[in-house]
Amino acid sequence: FDPMGISLEQPKVINMSTKFERDTHWIENYAGDTGITVTVSAAKEKVYISNITDSVVTVKGKCTSIAVENATGSGIIFDDVVATVETVNCKKVQLQANGSVPSIALDKTQGVSVFLTGEGSTSAEIVTSLSNEINILVPGATEDDDMIEFPLAEQFISRFVDGKFVTSPVEHV
Repeated sequence: FDPMGISLEQPKVINMSTKFERDTHWIENYAGDTGITVTVSAAKEKVYISNITDSVVTVKGKCTSIAVENATGSGIIFDDVVATVETVNCKKVQLQANGSVPSIALDKTQGVSVFLTGEGSTSAEIVTSLSNEINILVPGATEDDDMIEFPLAEQFISRFVDGKFVTSPVEHV
């Protein structure tokens, strides 16, 4: 402890790791690397991304799922996903679907932009829990148009109606 507020601790050494074990690609502990690429060779493979900061991970090929945990200021670009893409405990992240994805789950995520650019990606179901600052971007009417941005609701009103609760997003006029 230093009463002047200067940390006497040595900075932590981050052990960057990319490995493949039992049908799962593990990408962990990257900082400031915008060229991380994972090539998936079979649809049964999964991708797990953890503890990345200011980095970009590109997943090429069709995989079962992508899980992103504890990412900050980072982007995930992916082709086709069979099941789901999930973020947990992330801040200021971007997801870009260049192919189809049936489900996107955002859990405890603050500040996320989801770009649904691939064929079939706009039909994705998006499930949010304890997340905020969520923006979904979809292509414009033509290739020359800008992407159209849709913020997802963060506030809801629940009312007791006809013997049950009905919940709807708050609408600001």
